[in-house]
Amino acid sequence: MSVYDKKSVPQLLQIAQKHFNAFIRARDMKDGYFICISCNKWKHPDKMQAGHYFSAGHHSYLRFNEDNVHGQCMACNCHLSGNLIKYRVNLLKKIGQDQLSILEDNMHMSQKWDRYELIEIIDKYKDLNKKGVM
Repeated sequence: MSVYDKKSVPQLLQIAQKHFNAFIRARDMKDGYFICISCNKWKHPDKMQAGHYFSAGHHSYLRFNEDNVHGQCMACNCHLSGNLIKYRVNLLKKIGQDQLSILEDNMHMSQKWDRYELIEIIDKYKDLNKKGVM
């Protein structure tokens, strides 16, 4: 019996998002700080969020795509609606045109996550976070 057997798909999605976001925050942290993908400023980690270039709500296929999600400050993510023009400029520098084109090509794809896929994602990012593997 798995610890996830009694969890609904929405509950599993929330757990998967939590572990994925923790991975993104750890990946983008450097020397106890991070550079916001949008405003390009050094910020304290308590201001960091896992900001999606293509939103998780409207672009389900890219929700757990590591190239689509980067450390972003709360001001850019929440108050500036992602600050997407600057996000794209810095994203292009970070991942390159080929990877950005793949994201843009896949932005209209949808994904209906099932419990097995979500458990796989949970296990993957829980393990990576535990190991500190980036």
